[in-house]
Amino acid sequence: MTLSHVVAARCALMTLPVLLAACSGSDTPAEPATSSTPTTAAPSTTTDPEKSAVAEATAFVTAYWQTVDQLYTDPTLPIDTLYEVAVDPEAASEAAAIQSFRASGYTQTGQSQVVSTTPGLVDLEVAAAGDLPFVKITACIDVTQVGATSSAGAALTPGQQSPFLVSELTIVNTAYPDSSSWRVSSAPNTQAQACPG
Repeated sequence: MTLSHVVAARCALMTLPVLLAACSGSDTPAEPATSSTPTTAAPSTTTDPEKSAVAEATAFVTAYWQTVDQLYTDPTLPIDTLYEVAVDPEAASEAAAIQSFRASGYTQTGQSQVVSTTPGLVDLEVAAAGDLPFVKITACIDVTQVGATSSAGAALTPGQQSPFLVSELTIVNTAYPDSSSWRVSSAPNTQAQACPG
């Protein structure tokens, strides 16, 4: 099964006899969030739209990963919560991965943590119908605290696990310039032994 957000820890768990589907990761244990609604940074006060977009999208990266972690750690949360932080194709892909993970009786333990973000291409122009303004961000996610348990509560021990996940996110704004309308539309990632740079 190909997943758009395969956390290094969950990828390692896929070597077990039962297929595990997975998503995000973190570098230090974080307290579970009390709300499933992500928060984003207040809009930048700068008058440069590109700088404002980068600041808003960068702040949104943490909200996205927190929401994904919540959906893997709390099987009672509705998967549709994902649509508060993502749009298709990422939302559909990640929702399928979460559903598969839950259907296998797994629950994530621990939380991922965003270690660093590096902005890339920014395009705030809408050239054609259906285009959305976007910011590309490379994020390094520490997944050393991420694990999983079976439905019986047994810890699933991963094989070789990389400590980091490098995610190449495309973050679109569905109602630009509304600062609360950023959503992840794509987030392919790779396992890594260290953060880039």
